Amino acid sequence: MSVLFSNNAATNLAASITSGATSLTVTSGTGSLFPNPTNTDYFLLTLIGISGSPIEIVKVTSRSSDTMTIVRAQEGTTASAFNGGDKVELRITAATMNSAAQAGLANGAMTENTMSITSNYTMTTGNNGMSAGPITVATGVTVTIPTGSNWVIN
Repeated sequence: MSVLFSNNAATNLAASITSGATSLTVTSGTGSLFPNPTNTDYFLLTLIGISGSPIEIVKVTSRSSDTMTIVRAQEGTTASAFNGGDKVELRITAATMNSAAQAGLANGAMTENTMSITSNYTMTTGNNGMSAGPITVATGVTVTIPTGSNWVIN
C-alpha cells in the first residue's frame, strides 16, 4: 500500500456531494492531474468549501477519468456536504508527514536540504544512467539520488 502524489493537483467539484457520498466528480478534464491508484494504493484529497469551511480530508482509492471513489473523514476531519465549485486539492497532510518521519527514524536518516539517504532501501526504478532495480543498499552506506530521478523508497 503506497500513498501516491502528484505536483500541483488542484481543481473544483463538478457537482455537490452529501456527507455520505462515496464518490466525487471534479471539473471535466482535470481528473488527470491526480494519481490513478491501483490495488491498495491511494492518495489523499482535501475538500474545502468556497468560503474556507468546511474542510475535510478524504482517501481516494480509485479514479476513473474525473470521478473518484473516496473514504470520508480522514485524519480527524468530519464528513461534510460540499457544493459544486468547492476546492479539491491534493495536499501533504500531517499524518503523511508523521508517517514519513517515523519511517525515516526506523530505516535511516533523512536530512533536510540533501539528497542523501542512509539505510536499507531498495531502488525499484532508476534513471540517469542507472539500470532499473531492485538494488539493496546496506546499512551505513550513503546513496546520492540524482536530481530528477524517479525512485520509490519502501
